[in-house]
Amino acid sequence: MKHLLFCCLSLLILFSACKKEQDVIGLELQEDDALLGNTFCDTVSITAFSLRQDSIVTKNLANCTFGCINDPVFGKTTASFYTQLDLSGSNINFGTSPTLDSVVFTLPYTGYYGDTNTALTVRIYELTEALTSDETYYQFTTKAHAASNLTYEGSHTLTPKPTTGIYLDSTLSDPQIRIRLTNTFGTNRILNNTSLTDNNAFQNDLKGLFITVDNVSGNGCLIYSNLLSSLAGLTIYYKNANNENQQKYTFSISASNCIFFTNYNHNNYAGACQDLKNQINNGQTELGKSTLYLQGTAGIMARIKFPNLSNSFAKNVIVNKAELVISDLSEESETLTPPVELGLQLVRTDNQLGYLPDDKIYTSASYFGGAYDSDKKEYRFRVTKYVQQRILGGIEDNGINIVASGAGIRANRLMFCGPQPDEILKEKRLRLEIYYTTY
Repeated sequence: MKHLLFCCLSLLILFSACKKEQDVIGLELQEDDALLGNTFCDTVSITAFSLRQDSIVTKNLANCTFGCINDPVFGKTTASFYTQLDLSGSNINFGTSPTLDSVVFTLPYTGYYGDTNTALTVRIYELTEALTSDETYYQFTTKAHAASNLTYEGSHTLTPKPTTGIYLDSTLSDPQIRIRLTNTFGTNRILNNTSLTDNNAFQNDLKGLFITVDNVSGNGCLIYSNLLSSLAGLTIYYKNANNENQQKYTFSISASNCIFFTNYNHNNYAGACQDLKNQINNGQTELGKSTLYLQGTAGIMARIKFPNLSNSFAKNVIVNKAELVISDLSEESETLTPPVELGLQLVRTDNQLGYLPDDKIYTSASYFGGAYDSDKKEYRFRVTKYVQQRILGGIEDNGINIVASGAGIRANRLMFCGPQPDEILKEKRLRLEIYYTTY
């Protein structure tokens, strides 16, 4: 009997202990108005300003970008890329007395940003400086190239058609850009090249290509291309003494044997709106109270702080839910659309970047948030754990960076409301919404 009574009491104590823990954990999963004794606050002080993104590695990313765009808010951005070519196999032989028909550089479309009605003038140059595997390539990295433009016409002008397939040998192929290069390059640097024995010898001789565009006078656009696609590469069309029929050989681009990276030039934001230039060029960070800016293409981010957060609440507070709310102020545009998703970076004491304790790498994308809500024109991040730890003194306030996700491969940009805008935009202000319970 005593043994039975002891077991019952033990179970009762165990269930009571578990229930308290479950109650705390489950609060943030309930609807806001269902939380008993819940208090709401959205007046936590925020400081915020826009600044340039420092260094983004653009080596061998999912897409390379090229083009030129004129943005009425962010000014001119030019994107160019550098790439090596892959010798598929070894001891390549084009036969007896090969003669060139043509040589074509091909790029598949994987996306675009901007106005595709604006023509782009493309130029291609041979690299004179090698790309090496032990070097880090950032958005600002450049490599030396020869002065002679290799495009067949002296310059190649195209009007992007990223959704229109093309016919090759009577077969409809995926949308792609085909740029013919000079016969001199095809003959001297490909057909008569004596370094086609193996890939190292070939890349030491033909170090790679630099693809860029001229400035545009219209709106312009940026083109995304997957260089690892089977459609990408340099194809030579030729005949030889043994075969009068046209033959071809393609130098592809592979992740294992090639280095490629994108360079972004924002022209020091000379053409940007004055408010943006004052924030990022002239150090007038107080302007971030009203309007903030984000830009992909390794461009602009925003930094925010909550200077009074740890002193605004007593230590006996349980944060049930906390959300950072970011409201889009950009004008409606079919071509200059906002980022599909934003990201947050925790700035550490040593200025290194880390993850918030709520980040999706620790939780899930559905919990953390950050996706654009086109109906509300806003982004929301759940930062409950971050806020709780700040209140308890577990995280120092060195700041949080708000960034456009995929800034190394995407160009989407955003204007959003600061924490202290004009009265007419008060409902759209950058804010932290906190639901908490005091115990």
